[in-house]
Amino acid sequence: MRNRPHRTASGSQVQSGAGVQRWWPLPSAAMLAVTFSIAAVPAAQAAPPSCTRTPNGSGVDVVCDRGVPEGTTLEGTDGNDRFYLGGAVAGTVDAGAGDDLIIVTGRAGGNGGKGGNGHLDGRSARDGKNGANGGEDGGSTGGTAGADGVAGPSARAGGSAGTGGHGGTGGVGVTETGVINGGAGNDTITITGGKGGNGGVGGDGGTGSANPADSRGGRGGNAGDGGTANLGRINPGEGENTVKVIGGDSGIGGTGGDGGDATATTRSGNGGDGGNGGGGTEQANGRGGTANGRTGTIVSTGLDDITVQGGKGGRGGRGGDGGTGHQPSARDAAAQGNEVEGAGGTGGTGGDGGVANIGNIMSQDGGRATVHTISGAGGDGGDGGTGGDGITPGIPGLRGLNGVADTGGAGGAGGPGGHLANAVAETGRRNP
Repeated sequence: MRNRPHRTASGSQVQSGAGVQRWWPLPSAAMLAVTFSIAAVPAAQAAPPSCTRTPNGSGVDVVCDRGVPEGTTLEGTDGNDRFYLGGAVAGTVDAGAGDDLIIVTGRAGGNGGKGGNGHLDGRSARDGKNGANGGEDGGSTGGTAGADGVAGPSARAGGSAGTGGHGGTGGVGVTETGVINGGAGNDTITITGGKGGNGGVGGDGGTGSANPADSRGGRGGNAGDGGTANLGRINPGEGENTVKVIGGDSGIGGTGGDGGDATATTRSGNGGDGGNGGGGTEQANGRGGTANGRTGTIVSTGLDDITVQGGKGGRGGRGGDGGTGHQPSARDAAAQGNEVEGAGGTGGTGGDGGVANIGNIMSQDGGRATVHTISGAGGDGGDGGTGGDGITPGIPGLRGLNGVADTGGAGGAGGPGGHLANAVAETGRRNP
């Protein structure tokens, strides 16, 4: 090892605290003898479970569907090995010599459950609201999907619908304790954070009641944020290496529930708003995963091409459709002030793009690195829902807003208005 300061990718010395990090002189032979006489020999780390190894003609193909747990070491050969690692690398990967391929993919977050449909239990509109329980949130870091909310036993009048559950956050690719050593050779290393879970669909509103709010559709759940790609240490090794570190994409916002249909004396409900394309349970909106996180370190000792790219923001959910007017007596309903059919729900906001790098990227021991930093693209806004059909067209849903990043997403389209009933046969349809 060379006795000289670390240098960053640009060639400047790496700072540590208030001064320059320095290498101390190597110890004398006597000091080494004393050190070795009292130091315990560390036990060899176990191989990670749930991994398979198959010869590929030059080296081995290694598949680990549960990542590399902390305290374990995954070793390659001196040939051209291929590693496919699903789940977090919390232990150590020693690829060895050869032109190796290392692919790490963090686990996806669980999808949110569907909100319960609105209904009343037959006691009264004031005291009997049910269906307000939303779907459960999806588990993070590869958790299971959330359970659906409890729906009404029958399509009774009214009842506020439940909100869809939020999607879980995607898992980390390489954790703070994880280390990847590429070794000698021209290696290709790709690390991707887990995808955020999709937001759950909002529940459908119950049929019309004295209070139009009772029959509105439930809001779609927010999508989960994408996972961070790297929080550990990546040592590509000597040679000409290609390293890509990519934050996980956010999930898709949940679709809003449909508004409940009208009765002979009540108007139909509005559709629920679509969920945001990120944020999950943590905030109203969120972003794609960070590529190289705050504790992430990439050390170049060869001739390396390094790309760090933030994850994409998710698309906002579509707004729910407005409920349909009561066709057999639409004119009577209009005469009683129920002439406005249910409006379409507003599309959800697109998730923000992820950050490329807030960690450390450096060169040392003569290494040279070309570094590309790319912010994640913002997600598209969701489309607005369609207004309900009836004697008058329902109000169209508004489009969702763009996500924020260097490249913003496109806004979703507004939903169309509902169709009018035919003047002769009210059960017919024609465009307004």
